[in-house]
Amino acid sequence: LLGSVDAARRRVLADSMSGEDEMDAPSAPLTAAENRVLVVVDDKKDKGAALILDKLATLLNEAFDSNIVIDTYSPASSNIPIGGNNAQTAIIFASSLNDRSSLESLLGRVLKRTAPVAGGAPGMPPSHVVIISALGTERTNQMPYSMQNLFGGKLDKLREIEQAIAAISRSRIAGKQASLDYTIVKFGNVASDDDKIGDDGAEITIQPGDVLDGEIGPNAAANVLVQAMAYQPYARNATLCTAGGVDMATWNDKFLCLSGPELLRVEAGRGAEESDDGILDSKYEQLRQYVKQWSAAYEGDRKGTGLTTPVLVRKSRRPASELDGVVARSGVRILFQTTNTGDRYKSASEEKRDEKDRNSGGGVTKKPSSAAPVVIKTKSRKEGGVEILVEKTTDGNIRVRARRCNMDNKAIVKEMSEEVIVKNLKRAVEAWVTARATTG
Repeated sequence: LLGSVDAARRRVLADSMSGEDEMDAPSAPLTAAENRVLVVVDDKKDKGAALILDKLATLLNEAFDSNIVIDTYSPASSNIPIGGNNAQTAIIFASSLNDRSSLESLLGRVLKRTAPVAGGAPGMPPSHVVIISALGTERTNQMPYSMQNLFGGKLDKLREIEQAIAAISRSRIAGKQASLDYTIVKFGNVASDDDKIGDDGAEITIQPGDVLDGEIGPNAAANVLVQAMAYQPYARNATLCTAGGVDMATWNDKFLCLSGPELLRVEAGRGAEESDDGILDSKYEQLRQYVKQWSAAYEGDRKGTGLTTPVLVRKSRRPASELDGVVARSGVRILFQTTNTGDRYKSASEEKRDEKDRNSGGGVTKKPSSAAPVVIKTKSRKEGGVEILVEKTTDGNIRVRARRCNMDNKAIVKEMSEEVIVKNLKRAVEAWVTARATTG
Protein backbone atom coordinates (compact mmCIF):
# COMPACT_ATOMS: atom_id res chain seq x y z
CA LEU A 1 0.00 0.00 0.00
CA LEU A 2 1.40 3.33 -1.12
CA GLY A 3 -0.98 6.27 -1.15
CA SER A 4 -4.30 6.63 0.67
CA VAL A 5 -6.42 3.72 1.87
CA ASP A 6 -9.20 4.91 -0.46
CA ALA A 7 -6.83 4.86 -3.45
CA ALA A 8 -5.77 1.32 -2.55
CA ARG A 9 -9.40 0.18 -2.38
CA ARG A 10 -10.13 1.67 -5.78
CA ARG A 11 -7.00 0.05 -7.21
CA VAL A 12 -8.11 -3.36 -5.91
CA LEU A 13 -11.60 -2.76 -7.31
CA ALA A 14 -10.18 -1.78 -10.69
CA ASP A 15 -8.00 -4.90 -10.77
CA SER A 16 -10.89 -7.17 -9.82
CA MET A 17 -13.13 -5.70 -12.54
CA SER A 18 -10.50 -5.54 -15.28
CA GLY A 19 -12.13 -8.43 -17.12
CA GLU A 20 -15.70 -7.10 -16.88
CA ASP A 21 -17.66 -4.93 -19.28
CA GLU A 22 -16.73 -1.26 -19.50
CA MET A 23 -20.16 -0.27 -18.22
CA ASP A 24 -19.44 -2.07 -14.92
CA ALA A 25 -15.99 -0.57 -14.42
CA PRO A 26 -15.33 1.88 -11.56
CA SER A 27 -16.16 5.50 -12.33
CA ALA A 28 -12.61 6.60 -11.55
CA PRO A 29 -10.31 3.64 -12.22
CA LEU A 30 -6.68 3.99 -11.33
CA THR A 31 -4.18 3.65 -14.14
CA ALA A 32 -1.06 1.58 -13.65
CA ALA A 33 1.77 3.70 -12.28
CA GLU A 34 5.24 3.11 -10.97
CA ASN A 35 5.72 3.28 -7.23
CA ARG A 36 7.03 6.74 -6.47
CA VAL A 37 7.71 8.71 -3.28
CA LEU A 38 8.24 12.48 -3.13
CA VAL A 39 10.53 13.74 -0.35
CA VAL A 40 10.81 17.41 0.64
CA VAL A 41 13.76 18.09 2.95
CA ASP A 42 16.47 20.63 3.65
CA ASP A 43 19.55 18.62 4.72
CA LYS A 44 21.12 21.72 6.27
CA LYS A 45 18.18 22.21 8.65
CA ASP A 46 17.64 18.50 9.44
CA LYS A 47 20.98 16.77 9.98
CA GLY A 48 19.45 13.33 10.65
CA ALA A 49 17.40 13.25 7.44
CA ALA A 50 20.17 11.82 5.27
CA LEU A 51 20.71 8.88 7.66
CA ILE A 52 16.98 8.05 7.67
CA LEU A 53 16.51 8.42 3.90
CA ASP A 54 19.44 6.13 3.07
CA LYS A 55 17.91 3.35 5.18
CA LEU A 56 14.40 4.14 3.88
CA ALA A 57 15.38 3.71 0.22
CA THR A 58 16.86 0.27 0.95
CA LEU A 59 13.84 -0.89 2.97
CA LEU A 60 11.29 0.30 0.39
CA ASN A 61 13.03 -1.48 -2.46
CA GLU A 62 13.16 -4.65 -0.35
CA ALA A 63 9.44 -4.36 0.42
CA PHE A 64 8.19 -3.99 -3.18
CA ASP A 65 8.65 -6.21 -6.22
CA SER A 66 9.42 -3.22 -8.42
CA ASN A 67 11.92 -0.48 -7.68
CA ILE A 68 10.67 2.55 -5.78
CA VAL A 69 11.51 5.89 -7.34
CA ILE A 70 12.33 8.47 -4.64
CA ASP A 71 12.40 12.10 -5.79
CA THR A 72 14.02 14.46 -3.29
CA TYR A 73 13.59 18.24 -3.40
CA SER A 74 14.52 21.18 -1.23
CA PRO A 75 11.51 23.24 -0.05
CA ALA A 76 13.24 26.35 -1.45
CA SER A 77 13.44 24.79 -4.91
CA SER A 78 11.25 26.13 -7.68
CA ASN A 79 11.50 22.74 -9.39
CA ILE A 80 9.10 20.87 -7.12
CA PRO A 81 6.73 19.35 -9.70
CA ILE A 82 3.07 20.31 -9.81
CA GLY A 83 1.12 17.20 -8.87
CA GLY A 84 4.11 15.70 -7.08
CA ASN A 85 5.31 13.91 -10.24
CA ASN A 86 2.49 11.36 -9.70
CA ALA A 87 4.01 10.09 -6.45
CA GLN A 88 1.64 8.09 -4.27
CA THR A 89 3.19 9.31 -1.02
CA ALA A 90 4.85 12.59 -0.05
CA ILE A 91 7.25 12.75 2.90
CA ILE A 92 7.80 16.26 4.26
CA PHE A 93 10.31 17.10 6.98
CA ALA A 94 8.53 19.81 9.00
CA SER A 95 11.83 21.24 10.28
CA SER A 96 12.70 22.12 6.68
CA LEU A 97 9.72 24.50 6.41
CA ASN A 98 9.43 27.99 7.82
CA ASP A 99 5.85 27.85 9.10
CA ARG A 100 2.29 26.72 8.42
CA SER A 101 1.91 28.93 5.34
CA SER A 102 4.99 27.25 3.83
CA LEU A 103 3.27 23.85 4.10
CA GLU A 104 0.01 25.17 2.67
CA SER A 105 1.85 26.72 -0.28
CA LEU A 106 3.85 23.53 -0.87
CA LEU A 107 0.79 21.27 -0.76
CA GLY A 108 -1.14 23.67 -2.99
CA ARG A 109 1.44 22.82 -5.64
CA VAL A 110 2.09 19.15 -4.88
CA LEU A 111 -1.59 18.13 -4.53
CA LYS A 112 -2.73 19.87 -7.70
CA ARG A 113 -4.00 17.44 -10.31
CA THR A 114 -2.32 17.85 -13.71
CA ALA A 115 -4.08 17.69 -17.08
CA PRO A 116 -3.65 14.65 -19.35
CA VAL A 117 -0.88 14.85 -21.92
CA ALA A 118 -1.29 13.59 -25.52
CA GLY A 119 -4.50 11.72 -24.76
CA GLY A 120 -3.05 10.01 -21.68
CA ALA A 121 -4.57 9.75 -18.24
CA PRO A 122 -4.61 12.81 -15.95
CA GLY A 123 -1.92 13.01 -13.31
CA MET A 124 -2.59 11.63 -9.84
CA PRO A 125 -1.04 13.70 -7.02
CA PRO A 126 -0.01 12.09 -3.71
CA SER A 127 -2.90 10.74 -1.66
CA HIS A 128 -0.86 10.19 1.52
CA VAL A 129 1.29 12.84 3.19
CA VAL A 130 3.75 11.90 5.94
CA ILE A 131 4.92 14.80 8.09
CA ILE A 132 8.13 14.14 10.02
CA SER A 133 8.04 16.35 13.10
CA ALA A 134 9.76 16.48 16.49
CA LEU A 135 9.05 15.28 20.01
CA GLY A 136 7.75 17.95 22.38
CA THR A 137 5.55 20.01 20.09
CA GLU A 138 2.61 19.42 22.45
CA ARG A 139 4.70 19.80 25.63
CA THR A 140 6.30 23.20 25.27
CA ASN A 141 5.45 23.95 28.92
CA GLN A 142 7.71 21.07 30.07
CA MET A 143 11.48 20.70 30.23
CA PRO A 144 13.53 20.23 28.10
CA TYR A 145 11.09 21.27 25.39
CA SER A 146 10.36 24.66 26.93
CA MET A 147 14.05 25.51 26.50
CA GLN A 148 14.07 24.28 22.89
CA ASN A 149 11.08 26.51 22.20
CA LEU A 150 12.43 29.53 24.05
CA PHE A 151 14.14 31.27 21.12
CA GLY A 152 12.09 31.63 17.95
CA GLY A 153 9.23 29.31 18.97
CA LYS A 154 10.68 26.40 16.96
CA LEU A 155 8.34 23.76 18.43
CA ASP A 156 5.30 26.06 18.15
CA LYS A 157 5.93 26.40 14.41
CA LEU A 158 6.21 22.63 14.03
CA ARG A 159 2.94 22.23 15.95
CA GLU A 160 1.21 24.64 13.55
CA ILE A 161 2.45 22.54 10.61
CA GLU A 162 1.06 19.38 12.26
CA GLN A 163 -2.31 21.05 12.75
CA ALA A 164 -2.30 22.31 9.17
CA ILE A 165 -1.95 18.87 7.53
CA ALA A 166 -4.74 17.47 9.71
CA ALA A 167 -7.02 20.39 8.77
CA ILE A 168 -6.21 20.06 5.05
CA SER A 169 -6.96 16.33 5.11
CA ARG A 170 -10.29 16.79 6.91
CA SER A 171 -11.40 19.64 4.65
CA ARG A 172 -11.37 17.51 1.48
CA ILE A 173 -14.81 17.46 -0.13
CA ALA A 174 -16.05 13.91 -0.67
CA GLY A 175 -17.03 13.25 -4.27
CA LYS A 176 -15.24 16.36 -5.56
CA GLN A 177 -11.72 15.88 -4.26
CA ALA A 178 -9.65 12.74 -3.88
CA SER A 179 -9.24 11.64 -0.29
CA LEU A 180 -5.99 12.56 1.43
CA ASP A 181 -4.55 10.51 4.28
CA TYR A 182 -1.96 11.98 6.61
CA THR A 183 0.47 10.58 9.16
CA ILE A 184 2.41 12.72 11.63
CA VAL A 185 5.55 10.96 12.92
CA LYS A 186 7.49 12.58 15.77
CA PHE A 187 11.15 11.68 16.21
CA GLY A 188 13.68 12.80 18.79
CA ASN A 189 17.32 13.36 17.83
CA VAL A 190 18.53 10.81 15.28
CA ALA A 191 21.52 8.82 16.56
CA SER A 192 24.36 7.88 14.21
CA ASP A 193 23.64 4.18 14.77
CA ASP A 194 20.81 2.12 16.32
CA ASP A 195 23.24 0.30 18.63
CA LYS A 196 24.26 3.59 20.23
CA ILE A 197 20.84 4.17 21.81
CA GLY A 198 21.26 3.71 25.58
CA ASP A 199 23.63 1.11 27.04
CA ASP A 200 22.65 -1.94 25.02
CA GLY A 201 20.25 -0.38 22.59
CA ALA A 202 16.62 0.38 23.43
CA GLU A 203 13.60 -1.44 22.06
CA ILE A 204 11.58 0.62 19.61
CA THR A 205 8.52 2.18 21.26
CA ILE A 206 5.50 3.69 19.51
CA GLN A 207 2.77 5.68 21.23
CA PRO A 208 -0.08 7.90 20.00
CA GLY A 209 0.31 11.65 20.39
CA ASP A 210 3.41 13.22 21.94
CA VAL A 211 4.42 11.40 25.12
CA LEU A 212 7.85 9.82 24.54
CA ASP A 213 11.37 11.13 25.06
CA GLY A 214 14.76 10.07 23.79
CA GLU A 215 16.74 9.40 20.64
CA ILE A 216 15.90 7.15 17.72
CA GLY A 217 18.21 5.14 15.51
CA PRO A 218 18.16 5.69 11.73
CA ASN A 219 17.25 2.08 11.02
CA ALA A 220 14.38 2.16 13.53
CA ALA A 221 13.14 5.49 12.12
CA ALA A 222 13.22 4.17 8.55
CA ASN A 223 11.35 1.01 9.60
CA VAL A 224 8.64 3.08 11.29
CA LEU A 225 8.21 5.15 8.11
CA VAL A 226 7.97 2.05 5.89
CA GLN A 227 5.36 0.54 8.19
CA ALA A 228 3.34 3.79 8.28
CA MET A 229 3.54 4.21 4.49
CA ALA A 230 2.98 0.66 3.28
CA TYR A 231 1.60 -1.70 5.93
CA GLN A 232 -0.21 -0.16 8.89
CA PRO A 233 -3.77 1.17 8.35
CA TYR A 234 -3.90 2.41 11.96
CA ALA A 235 -1.12 4.88 11.08
CA ARG A 236 -3.45 6.69 8.67
CA ASN A 237 -4.90 9.99 9.87
CA ALA A 238 -2.99 9.58 13.12
CA THR A 239 -0.22 11.19 15.12
CA LEU A 240 2.46 8.99 16.64
CA CYS A 241 5.74 9.44 18.48
CA THR A 242 8.55 6.92 18.54
CA ALA A 243 11.93 6.38 20.18
CA GLY A 244 14.47 3.58 20.45
CA GLY A 245 16.88 1.73 18.24
CA VAL A 246 16.08 -1.97 17.83
CA ASP A 247 13.60 -2.83 15.10
CA MET A 248 11.07 -5.47 16.09
CA ALA A 249 9.21 -8.12 14.09
CA THR A 250 5.84 -7.46 15.81
CA TRP A 251 5.10 -4.21 14.01
CA ASN A 252 1.33 -4.76 13.93
CA ASP A 253 1.16 -4.79 17.73
CA LYS A 254 3.39 -1.70 17.92
CA PHE A 255 0.96 0.28 15.75
CA LEU A 256 -2.21 -1.09 17.39
CA CYS A 257 -2.08 1.68 20.02
CA LEU A 258 -2.92 4.22 17.29
CA SER A 259 -6.38 2.70 16.80
CA GLY A 260 -8.69 4.94 18.80
CA PRO A 261 -6.11 5.90 20.05
CA GLU A 262 -5.43 3.50 22.91
CA LEU A 263 -5.91 4.94 26.40
CA LEU A 264 -4.90 1.99 28.57
CA ARG A 265 -3.36 -1.48 28.30
CA VAL A 266 -3.18 -3.90 31.24
CA GLU A 267 -1.51 -7.28 30.80
CA ALA A 268 -3.26 -10.10 32.69
CA GLY A 269 -0.65 -12.81 32.08
CA ARG A 270 -0.80 -16.10 30.23
CA GLY A 271 -4.16 -17.58 29.38
CA ALA A 272 -5.26 -21.05 30.38
CA GLU A 273 -4.80 -23.80 27.84
CA GLU A 274 -7.88 -24.82 25.86
CA SER A 275 -9.18 -28.28 26.66
CA ASP A 276 -9.53 -31.09 24.16
CA ASP A 277 -13.30 -30.68 23.96
CA GLY A 278 -12.91 -27.14 22.58
CA ILE A 279 -13.96 -25.21 25.69
CA LEU A 280 -12.66 -21.64 25.52
CA ASP A 281 -9.88 -20.31 27.72
CA SER A 282 -11.34 -20.19 31.26
CA LYS A 283 -9.17 -17.26 32.33
CA TYR A 284 -10.25 -15.20 29.32
CA GLU A 285 -13.91 -16.05 29.97
CA GLN A 286 -13.69 -15.08 33.64
CA LEU A 287 -12.03 -11.75 32.87
CA ARG A 288 -14.57 -11.07 30.12
CA GLN A 289 -17.46 -11.59 32.55
CA TYR A 290 -15.70 -9.51 35.21
CA VAL A 291 -15.32 -6.50 32.89
CA LYS A 292 -18.94 -6.85 31.78
CA GLN A 293 -20.12 -6.78 35.41
CA TRP A 294 -17.79 -3.85 36.17
CA SER A 295 -19.25 -1.81 33.30
CA ALA A 296 -22.81 -2.32 34.65
CA ALA A 297 -22.04 0.32 37.30
CA TYR A 298 -22.20 2.96 34.55
CA GLU A 299 -25.70 2.00 33.39
CA GLY A 300 -28.67 4.06 34.51
CA ASP A 301 -27.94 6.40 37.43
CA ARG A 302 -24.27 7.35 37.26
CA LYS A 303 -24.17 8.35 40.92
CA GLY A 304 -20.93 7.19 42.50
CA THR A 305 -19.10 6.67 39.19
CA GLY A 306 -17.42 10.07 39.22
CA LEU A 307 -18.70 10.92 35.73
CA THR A 308 -20.16 14.33 34.92
CA THR A 309 -21.31 13.20 31.45
CA PRO A 310 -24.31 10.88 30.92
CA VAL A 311 -23.39 7.60 29.22
CA LEU A 312 -24.84 4.51 27.60
CA VAL A 313 -23.23 1.08 27.91
CA ARG A 314 -23.36 -1.10 24.82
CA LYS A 315 -21.76 -4.37 23.78
CA SER A 316 -18.67 -4.02 21.59
CA ARG A 317 -18.99 -5.51 18.11
CA ARG A 318 -15.28 -5.30 17.35
CA PRO A 319 -14.23 -8.78 16.16
CA ALA A 320 -10.96 -10.59 16.73
CA SER A 321 -8.38 -9.70 14.10
CA GLU A 322 -5.28 -11.41 12.76
CA LEU A 323 -3.90 -7.97 11.91
CA ASP A 324 -4.17 -7.01 15.59
CA GLY A 325 -2.68 -10.33 16.70
CA VAL A 326 -5.91 -11.25 18.54
CA VAL A 327 -7.65 -14.66 18.44
CA ALA A 328 -10.48 -13.84 20.87
CA ARG A 329 -12.00 -10.47 21.74
CA SER A 330 -15.07 -9.13 23.54
CA GLY A 331 -15.95 -6.00 25.44
CA VAL A 332 -18.20 -3.02 26.03
CA ARG A 333 -18.52 0.53 24.77
CA ILE A 334 -19.25 3.32 27.24
CA LEU A 335 -20.73 6.01 24.99
CA PHE A 336 -20.98 9.65 26.02
CA GLN A 337 -24.35 11.27 25.47
CA THR A 338 -25.38 14.76 24.37
CA THR A 339 -25.52 17.45 27.03
CA ASN A 340 -26.63 21.08 26.85
CA THR A 341 -23.12 22.34 27.38
CA GLY A 342 -20.40 23.73 25.14
CA ASP A 343 -21.69 24.52 21.66
CA ARG A 344 -25.05 22.90 22.55
CA TYR A 345 -25.80 25.38 25.32
CA LYS A 346 -28.66 27.78 24.70
CA SER A 347 -29.53 30.84 26.74
CA ALA A 348 -33.10 31.51 27.92
CA SER A 349 -33.64 34.11 25.17
CA GLU A 350 -32.42 31.65 22.51
CA GLU A 351 -34.76 28.93 23.79
CA LYS A 352 -37.72 31.39 23.72
CA ARG A 353 -36.86 32.40 20.15
CA ASP A 354 -36.66 28.76 19.06
CA GLU A 355 -40.00 28.01 20.69
CA LYS A 356 -41.58 31.02 18.98
CA ASP A 357 -40.22 29.88 15.61
CA ARG A 358 -41.62 26.38 16.14
CA ASN A 359 -45.06 27.70 17.06
CA SER A 360 -45.22 30.19 14.18
CA GLY A 361 -43.56 28.03 11.60
CA GLY A 362 -40.45 30.18 11.65
CA GLY A 363 -42.36 33.36 10.76
CA VAL A 364 -43.20 32.08 7.27
CA THR A 365 -46.81 31.61 6.19
CA LYS A 366 -47.10 28.23 4.47
CA LYS A 367 -49.83 27.46 1.95
CA PRO A 368 -51.70 24.22 2.52
CA SER A 369 -50.43 21.45 0.30
CA SER A 370 -51.82 18.05 -0.57
CA ALA A 371 -48.34 16.68 -1.03
CA ALA A 372 -47.01 14.26 1.54
CA PRO A 373 -44.87 15.89 4.21
CA VAL A 374 -41.14 15.67 3.70
CA VAL A 375 -39.37 13.87 6.51
CA ILE A 376 -35.79 14.97 7.00
CA LYS A 377 -33.64 12.43 8.77
CA THR A 378 -30.66 13.72 10.70
CA LYS A 379 -27.74 11.62 11.86
CA SER A 380 -27.22 11.60 15.59
CA ARG A 381 -24.04 13.39 16.56
CA LYS A 382 -21.11 11.38 17.86
CA GLU A 383 -20.07 12.45 21.34
CA GLY A 384 -17.13 10.12 21.94
CA GLY A 385 -16.73 7.21 24.32
CA VAL A 386 -14.42 4.55 25.68
CA GLU A 387 -14.34 1.01 24.27
CA ILE A 388 -13.03 -1.62 26.67
CA LEU A 389 -11.73 -4.82 25.10
CA VAL A 390 -10.71 -8.11 26.72
CA GLU A 391 -8.38 -9.90 24.31
CA LYS A 392 -6.47 -13.15 23.96
CA THR A 393 -3.45 -12.67 21.71
CA THR A 394 -1.97 -15.09 19.21
CA ASP A 395 0.87 -15.84 21.62
CA GLY A 396 -1.60 -16.89 24.34
CA ASN A 397 -1.54 -13.80 26.58
CA ILE A 398 -4.61 -12.12 28.08
CA ARG A 399 -4.93 -8.34 28.24
CA VAL A 400 -7.43 -5.53 28.68
CA ARG A 401 -7.28 -2.44 26.47
CA ALA A 402 -9.27 0.78 26.53
CA ARG A 403 -9.50 2.89 23.39
CA ARG A 404 -11.31 6.07 22.36
CA CYS A 405 -14.38 5.37 20.20
CA ASN A 406 -17.53 6.92 18.71
CA MET A 407 -15.56 9.91 17.41
CA ASP A 408 -15.71 12.10 14.32
CA ASN A 409 -14.05 15.37 13.34
CA LYS A 410 -16.62 17.45 15.26
CA ALA A 411 -16.61 15.43 18.49
CA ILE A 412 -15.01 17.10 21.51
CA VAL A 413 -12.71 14.84 23.53
CA LYS A 414 -14.06 14.52 27.07
CA GLU A 415 -10.73 14.10 28.81
CA MET A 416 -12.04 14.25 32.39
CA SER A 417 -14.66 11.57 31.81
CA GLU A 418 -12.17 9.41 29.91
CA GLU A 419 -9.69 9.74 32.75
CA VAL A 420 -12.28 8.67 35.34
CA ILE A 421 -13.25 5.57 33.35
CA VAL A 422 -9.65 4.57 32.57
CA LYS A 423 -8.50 5.09 36.17
CA ASN A 424 -11.38 3.00 37.56
CA LEU A 425 -10.81 0.29 34.95
CA LYS A 426 -7.09 0.08 35.67
CA ARG A 427 -7.72 -0.26 39.41
CA ALA A 428 -10.39 -2.94 38.86
CA VAL A 429 -8.39 -5.07 36.41
CA GLU A 430 -5.22 -4.91 38.49
CA ALA A 431 -7.24 -6.00 41.54
CA TRP A 432 -8.62 -8.93 39.54
CA VAL A 433 -5.16 -9.98 38.38
CA THR A 434 -3.79 -9.78 41.94
CA ALA A 435 -6.72 -11.73 43.39
CA ARG A 436 -6.41 -14.45 40.77
CA ALA A 437 -2.67 -14.78 41.38
CA THR A 438 -3.37 -15.20 45.09
CA THR A 439 -6.19 -17.74 44.74
CA GLY A 440 -4.70 -19.47 41.72
